[in-house]
Amino acid sequence: MTILTIELDAGSWKTAYDFRSALKAAIGAPEWHGDIVAAFLDSIFGGGMNVLKPPYVIKVVNTVHLAPELKELILDLSSAMEDTRMRRLARTGEDVAARLVLKSRIRTLADSERPHLDWG
Repeated sequence: MTILTIELDAGSWKTAYDFRSALKAAIGAPEWHGDIVAAFLDSIFGGGMNVLKPPYVIKVVNTVHLAPELKELILDLSSAMEDTRMRRLARTGEDVAARLVLKSRIRTLADSERPHLDWG
């Protein structure tokens, strides 16, 4: 099974709306899709609503500058997705392989050329 990887660039995000809008676009959600966690869980794990179908991994990149509240929102949705995936697998035996992750990588600072951990 091939797992599609999609990167969402958080470089310009300032608000939760920015993240939710980017996520909706990435999964091909309908215009009337809700903004709460439950709406994303239903559309991703319930199926039949979004253009993008699992399996996939959505990696959020360029997150260094994000407000702590926005990072927490992303991590909360990521955790909720993993919990929902595991509960569904245990209940039905079906693995709906969809994940949301904050991507970390090593970057080099141009001014000092010292590597540092970059959560984006």
